[in-house]
Amino acid sequence: MVAEEIKAKSTGESLAKHLDEVAAYAKQITESYDKLLRNLLGERRAEKVKRALELAAAAHDLGKAAAGFQAALQDPTHRWDKRHEIYSTAIILGLPVEKGIKELAAIATLTHHRDILDFLSPSNEISKFDENDLAPNWHFIERWVKTRYPSNTPRIVRLKEEFAKRAYEESEKSPFLSRRWLELTLARGWLLASDHAVSAGFTTFPAEIARPNWDKPLRKFQEIVGNYEGNAILEAPTGAGKTLAAILWAQRNRIGGERIFYILPYQASIEAMADTLEGFWGRETVGTIHGRALDCAFIEYFEEVGEYGAAEAKARQENNVNRLVHKQIKVVTPYQLLKWFLGIPRWEIGVSEMIGGLFIFDEIHAYDAHVVGLIVKMVEFLRKLGGRFLFMSATFPNFLKKLLTKAVGGNLNEFTLTPTDEVEKHLLFGSRHRIRWRDAHLEELVPEIVAAAKGGQRVLVVANRVSQAQAIYRTLREKVEGVYLLHSRFTRRDRAEKERRIIGLLKDKDNTEVQVLVATQVVEVSLDISFGTLYTEIAPVDDLLQRFGRVNRYGEHPAGVEVHVATKYDERLHNIYGKERLKATLNSGPEDNAELPYVVCSQWVKKVYTGWTKSEERRFSKAMKGLEDLCQGLKPLTALRGKDENDLESYLYQTIEVLPKCLEDTFNQYWNNKEYLLAFQFLVPVPFWVWEKLPQKTKKIGSRQEISVTDTAYDSEEGLKIEIGE
Repeated sequence: MVAEEIKAKSTGESLAKHLDEVAAYAKQITESYDKLLRNLLGERRAEKVKRALELAAAAHDLGKAAAGFQAALQDPTHRWDKRHEIYSTAIILGLPVEKGIKELAAIATLTHHRDILDFLSPSNEISKFDENDLAPNWHFIERWVKTRYPSNTPRIVRLKEEFAKRAYEESEKSPFLSRRWLELTLARGWLLASDHAVSAGFTTFPAEIARPNWDKPLRKFQEIVGNYEGNAILEAPTGAGKTLAAILWAQRNRIGGERIFYILPYQASIEAMADTLEGFWGRETVGTIHGRALDCAFIEYFEEVGEYGAAEAKARQENNVNRLVHKQIKVVTPYQLLKWFLGIPRWEIGVSEMIGGLFIFDEIHAYDAHVVGLIVKMVEFLRKLGGRFLFMSATFPNFLKKLLTKAVGGNLNEFTLTPTDEVEKHLLFGSRHRIRWRDAHLEELVPEIVAAAKGGQRVLVVANRVSQAQAIYRTLREKVEGVYLLHSRFTRRDRAEKERRIIGLLKDKDNTEVQVLVATQVVEVSLDISFGTLYTEIAPVDDLLQRFGRVNRYGEHPAGVEVHVATKYDERLHNIYGKERLKATLNSGPEDNAELPYVVCSQWVKKVYTGWTKSEERRFSKAMKGLEDLCQGLKPLTALRGKDENDLESYLYQTIEVLPKCLEDTFNQYWNNKEYLLAFQFLVPVPFWVWEKLPQKTKKIGSRQEISVTDTAYDSEEGLKIEIGE
């Protein structure tokens, strides 16, 4: 068999070509990350990692030259029960290379498909090694060696289980984020990343990012932030132009091929931001990663092509490309970054990609104490990996600034708008709302809501509990036309359809079909829509301000509009919001009928959020300690055993998805047809504390996955109808 006939894959790709392309991709990574690596590891260790990665990339699949592997590629019925990476490792160990570099490359190569534990007893994989398997194609190995080491002939160092044991023990005794920990992590992570990228058809690692075209004059604060080098906080009103300031900051701070991570709390925000950034650079540069990214892509393509197989293939391809290290800009939730630190399989890829990264945390105000604890601890880790940070929000409590300043190591410059600039002065002091405090329950304001709707206003009604929103919706539906309902407890399919329909109707200013939208907290960030007035139940100030932002959003009413806040509420609200926050919001708020310019709202937030409440402090500290404890057990070359990715998502999101029993037959129909993405469209997310009280049973789907089926009533008009504890 001549060298050109030796294949890497069943598709017919030549092994020589694959090795050359992976080696070239890995070398581009090491060149792009050269300065970042030296800053992180020092000159000697950085050079060691670079050379080990380049060697591993060039040799990782040499073992595929084994006769048995080639026979299996040619004949699918031929069974070869050995591992090609074991043969590749044996070849590397026989090369005339400095021992430390050679062994690091060998470790990365051995584990580029499986964890190190898979090569220890009782698997007995290494004992199957037989160098005679390489004899028929030894000329290929010899040619590969002589091309790189002309005065040497290849030799095999018989691989023994002791090598895998030593690698495992070394990993186990390497403290989290220590330099040896980083060596092992980066060698394996970047080898996997290079192999995956080339296998997906990418042969060039893109490092440079073009400067975005911007045909409008920059605002003063955008210029200042865009020229600042270092960690920063940007506090500015919604609509001021923080996104462009963040882009300019990131480009100013780039020193190599490091990636930019634009981090947002919600799926809808991510999809909208991705559209914005793609307008600057296109899809080839910008990728989206969140828990429902595959769903979003699938729905888009399914509507486009109308055929499951083609839509699924396109969606999976796009989702897989976004998760490669390939794209320079990633728009993500913090949960996707956290999952790498939680030890999901091949977590080394994510950590490697985050080395020296530029992390833009937008809407940082939108997280609860649990998630803030996770983010603060993660920022501490990312700082030790060379990360740099920009935190942005419309409102920034001082205690949150202090937490973030400590996490980044004490250097966090603050920026905001300046009243000396006329445009920025208007953003600071102009007002689109007047607050009306209402000494009543939200339900008692229904007659006013009806009158406003019949008077021609588009009315937004925001309840805090789903069952409450459903009840108000039923009442209003009997009294006025054009009432819609939106909350989090619809199936994935129903919610997507509702949001799409509602947004479409509301964007047409002349369309009067939507008179009233009754919603829960989902409206705070998920919909780019504008209403004429608002009736909402009391909530913490930051949530109220988000709701106000859905009213007169584009300044279509120059004189400002009223936003009504019902101050009486059912005690069950304390299951959602702490009593202390609600009380502080009421006690420190503006007077009735007061205008709400940005400066007033910012001070209101600072008065309410002077620090954590006792219960919030417990959740914050527990989250920080939990992540710290998990990461101390995070060892290179293996995933955290016993941790399923679905379990980790539940831990991060504090929610779980259930299948309403009335939809079980439909779910099964799609599942049995192997149309899994359509089946999953019938799941409904619920918080843990609600899920524990539901009538439910466990349903096993596939060999590993389970879902909860609940007898709770469901229909597409009102969603999941839960009353218990709500």
